[in-house]
Amino acid sequence: MSKNPSPAEITRSYSVSHGRIPAAAVLAYMAKNTDMLPAVPNYGGYSIEEDILRVRLHLWKRGATLTTATSLAKTYGIPASFSEAKLVAALTESRAKKYRERESPPFPANLLCGSTLPGKGGKYQSVKNSAGICAWKKV
Repeated sequence: MSKNPSPAEITRSYSVSHGRIPAAAVLAYMAKNTDMLPAVPNYGGYSIEEDILRVRLHLWKRGATLTTATSLAKTYGIPASFSEAKLVAALTESRAKKYRERESPPFPANLLCGSTLPGKGGKYQSVKNSAGICAWKKV
């Protein structure tokens, strides 16, 4: 590892020694614990990748394993194929005011079709409408 490792290098290093925590599990944990969401732009100097690493480190410190992390994602119906790129996109969008202030989860529903996540007003499911666009509907 280099002198000032990047979040990706730290994640790779920890993944080898502690097991990989998938992107779906990181998103599920952030949805359940909204205080772990990335700070709004111009507030705090962390990048989205550093915020993702912060959550992974938190989960590793709590003893989360691949099995427990995967079950967390399954609980909310987030597909195992949920990629790191989609996680970065969802968290980038979650910084916007319109996502932070609404009752439904602070993520775009289109990235999480079929998932059921907690929001401020209870649980919401991302459901596809007749036009093929997903929206959060209260469960």
